[in-house]
Amino acid sequence: MGHFPAPFGNEIRSGSLEAFMALLFSAVSLLSVSGGLEEIYEDVPDGKVNFYYLMQNMLIGSMLAIVYTNDIFTGFVFVEIITIGACSIVSIKPGGRSLAATMIYLIMSLMGSALLLLSIAMIYGVTGHLLMPNLQTAIEALARSGEYTVPLFVLIALMFSGLTIKSALFPFHGWLPEAHSSTTTAASSLLSGLIIKCYLLLIIKISYRVFSLETLQMLRISNIMLVFGVLGILYGSWKAIRQKDIKLMLSYSSIAQVGYIAVAIGLNTNTGMAVACFHIAAHAIAKAMLFTTAGGLAGVSGHRKDFESLRGAAHRDMFSGLAFIIGTLSMIGIPFFPGFASKLYLTLAALGTPFASWVIPFVVVAGTILATLYYIPAIAYIFSRQSEQDNINENPREGVRKSFAYRAALAGFIALTFFLGLFFRPILGLIEQGLSVLG
Repeated sequence: MGHFPAPFGNEIRSGSLEAFMALLFSAVSLLSVSGGLEEIYEDVPDGKVNFYYLMQNMLIGSMLAIVYTNDIFTGFVFVEIITIGACSIVSIKPGGRSLAATMIYLIMSLMGSALLLLSIAMIYGVTGHLLMPNLQTAIEALARSGEYTVPLFVLIALMFSGLTIKSALFPFHGWLPEAHSSTTTAASSLLSGLIIKCYLLLIIKISYRVFSLETLQMLRISNIMLVFGVLGILYGSWKAIRQKDIKLMLSYSSIAQVGYIAVAIGLNTNTGMAVACFHIAAHAIAKAMLFTTAGGLAGVSGHRKDFESLRGAAHRDMFSGLAFIIGTLSMIGIPFFPGFASKLYLTLAALGTPFASWVIPFVVVAGTILATLYYIPAIAYIFSRQSEQDNINENPREGVRKSFAYRAALAGFIALTFFLGLFFRPILGLIEQGLSVLG
């Protein structure tokens, strides 16, 4: 790309997996920004709205660059651009809470960046390459020869640690809840739905294009991802049950969902990686929709996000209530919804691996039960009636719930959810086809 000779050129790769992920990221970004459009103009100071959109565009452009890049250092550059853009859209909403969340987010992101940059420097020192295909050839030769086994383990561990910090995998999750819950609705949808998934997608690309699944299995890196993923599912679900704020509940739920993706990656099989990619898509759509509906329900409840204030919110905005139910059914894993397909195939993928055949099905069932315990009460709150509270929260002004862009965004999210849930087999086939040529 750019018609510059090596080493100044930049190499990109486009296949069925990249095309699917790029389309997914673009669609979810469009719907997230459209769904939170009115809140952007309410919460962002007038002089900073243009800057907010600039950061949004920079984020989606950087995510697409990570999807397509075939150069590991270029991937790092755009990871850093995402950090700048994400911190900007979190901090742009006035208030001490947003500023504090941004500082925690920035510190944790910089820690992840330092580990990632150190690992890239080490891998360049060992192989002399930065393009992913050249790295794979060199690392496979080193793995077969038995040389640099310890340095290989260290640099892979550093690289994966840096990316998992940025993706909020347990136990590196501490920055996520406040960052995702204290900003605008559109930013929350992007952060939870796409940005943390972008780093996990980069891990999958690196696993195929740089190290190969055989090398990761030999060095036992995949087992570490598996353990952290299991702990993340249980911890994130338990914390979500204890929340009284709808956005905090959705944020902790994201930690659990990242755990599912890490478990699928940790299986270190082609089927597991395909399930990880599918769950990235399923969670991106459902969680972005849930954050969008949370903003809409709060908008008709006096802009309050605690469950007590949200009593009866679905009666004041029935379309948001319907969309919230659809998103929760997908997250719980009800049949005919994307979450069911991803959990089913995750269980089937685990049955083919002797070290995880009994653990993962148990964890999937436990995670589904725990998700039911915090999503169903949330539905009960927004559909319950309490006359005094309804009178207090009634918001007569023209709000988000009457915005055409908001309703169109919810309709788009609902359509994508049913499409992914009903046609999961061909989509999984498309993903597997893309993975088969990725290495």
